[in-house]
Amino acid sequence: MTVPGIYFIDKVGRRNLLLIGAAGMMVCEFIVAIAGVTISVSDVSGQKVLVAFVCIYIAFFASTWGPIAWVVTGEIFPLNVRAKAMSLSVASNWFWNWLLAFVTPYLVDPGAGNANLGAKVFFIWGTTCFGCLVFTYFCIPETKGLALEQIDLLYANATPRNSIAYRNKLIAGDVHVADVYSKGAKHAQQTKSHDEEKKEEV
Repeated sequence: MTVPGIYFIDKVGRRNLLLIGAAGMMVCEFIVAIAGVTISVSDVSGQKVLVAFVCIYIAFFASTWGPIAWVVTGEIFPLNVRAKAMSLSVASNWFWNWLLAFVTPYLVDPGAGNANLGAKVFFIWGTTCFGCLVFTYFCIPETKGLALEQIDLLYANATPRNSIAYRNKLIAGDVHVADVYSKGAKHAQQTKSHDEEKKEEV
């Protein structure tokens, strides 16, 4: 399922795929949680539903958040901090992977010292997916089709929620950082010349 993510990332866009993926994963997690606490383990059909929705969850993850999160983190950092920021991103990813793998048995398993949540743990995972949805909506802009220096302009002049319109403007005008700086320098020079003319008149 990673292959569809690779195909659609430049067609649907990073932000849209992350939103779709987070919503799909959240629904699957909550269905597994609700079904898990309401059906018997001897209900074969119900257990098949659980397995099916876990597989659908994996499909959503593998085609969206799995690969696309790395594309986004590779694009959003300015050049002067990109290496350090990517190193922190990778370290953070593996830290949380380790932590989840470490605590999940204690959350799920019965016995002394364990939370014995069983299928209820999917309520926690579903809530984290809801957090992914909210985070993407408010914090992740659309960077599809932009050069790295254009992404710097996007962050400086747009919010994630209006990033698609500003991105289209950047692409339509083929605007780059150098263009913005040259216009700014030209404007500053014109202002300076105008001020000098005023001084001479005085």
